Amino acid sequence: MDLSASFSRTLLAGFGAAYADLLRVTTRSTGNREDARELVHDTWLRLAEHADGATGEGATPADGAPAPREVAAYLTTMAQNLSIDYLRRGQRHARHVRDETVQVELAAPHVPDVAESVMYAQALAALQAALAKLPERARAVFVAHRLHGEKQPLIAERLGVSVNTVERDLIQASACIEDALHRWRGTAPGRMQPTSGGRRRSLGALLGLAGLGAGGTLAWQQWGVYRDTHVQWSLAALSQRAQFMRYTLADGSAMQLDALSQAEVRYYAGRRVVQLSRGAAFFSVVRDEARPFIVEAGAVRVTVLGTRFGVERLGPEAGDAVLVQVESGRVRVEAPGMSPRVLGAGEGLRLSADGKATPTAGQAASWREGELVFEDAPLGQALARLSRYTRADLQATPGAARLPLSGRVRIAQAGAWLDALPRAMPVQLQRRAGGDVRVALQGE
Repeated sequence: MDLSASFSRTLLAGFGAAYADLLRVTTRSTGNREDARELVHDTWLRLAEHADGATGEGATPADGAPAPREVAAYLTTMAQNLSIDYLRRGQRHARHVRDETVQVELAAPHVPDVAESVMYAQALAALQAALAKLPERARAVFVAHRLHGEKQPLIAERLGVSVNTVERDLIQASACIEDALHRWRGTAPGRMQPTSGGRRRSLGALLGLAGLGAGGTLAWQQWGVYRDTHVQWSLAALSQRAQFMRYTLADGSAMQLDALSQAEVRYYAGRRVVQLSRGAAFFSVVRDEARPFIVEAGAVRVTVLGTRFGVERLGPEAGDAVLVQVESGRVRVEAPGMSPRVLGAGEGLRLSADGKATPTAGQAASWREGELVFEDAPLGQALARLSRYTRADLQATPGAARLPLSGRVRIAQAGAWLDALPRAMPVQLQRRAGGDVRVALQGE
């Protein structure tokens, strides 16, 4: 928005009188009074940047300024435009997160060098001094709202003042911070050029540290917390019945999902984390010693640097056990009730919900080759596993479900295997409407 300084001063002078109307208009546009207050406040900030140092209450209308009614109309238009931009951003964000597999790749975190560290330390000192000069209530309002995210009505209720008073305190504090920004940048008050969004976000981070009353040590602690909790890249992955999915992750690692499986991937500055909520997955991990690759399957945690391995949640039919199998490299497996175990190539571990760990052998994630391998597994578990690839649900009666089963099943020949099952075990097939099949003991 290109505004002259004198016109901006005129708008600022009429801002207080138009505040109630602006709030009503933006509330009607956004449907949220708290968001409306933020947009109205942003309107004031935009004007202040162009007002050549004016702060609203101290501004005076320029000669030949428009009438108050015209000022109110112009301010209302500004607020409506901000509301429209806000709603459009919300719509774009909603479309983005509705996608079944959301991938958001952000820029790698920037670690300040020595020169930047000195600059930030100086800025922290200047901002701390600026906040210290604020009246006690204005400082408390600013810290509670801008730094801790407390809603304005709650602040007003806690301090025993009106919401409008809280808004005025925020405006006063923002003007003080703008002056501190001038001193940081070495520009004269009232001559500040519009700043980039990135620099404003940097200033916001500095204010967060200063508002906590911290020095350089706490600043770096907060930076560490940010690195540990800020998601740089994420992926939500889901496969349907009889569907295999393959994903290339942000660092070049690969993840294959078995049928009827679900996983969520999050990359942080210091670690890569996958939460496997159901089904099975196989990973080919690019080595990165600074960011270990972690797979969480229920209470089981598998940590690697670079390797190829599979993790499977066996489901309620198998007591919610988790199977970990390594094809190459090494992984560390942790679970409640057991000491950490390290698995190498060709090794596997079955972890039950009660903390029991049983070594296993065999090919890791054999489902990738179109084959399922069962070693003394309950028939109910085998049928539930095979159901991931068939249109029909395969179930077993309680008696049949406990029968032990060993052998290999080709996924593509699941129907033929099922038809041959009564010849190998004392069971019968009960076919139901819709194609579902129940396996029962003979005579049931």
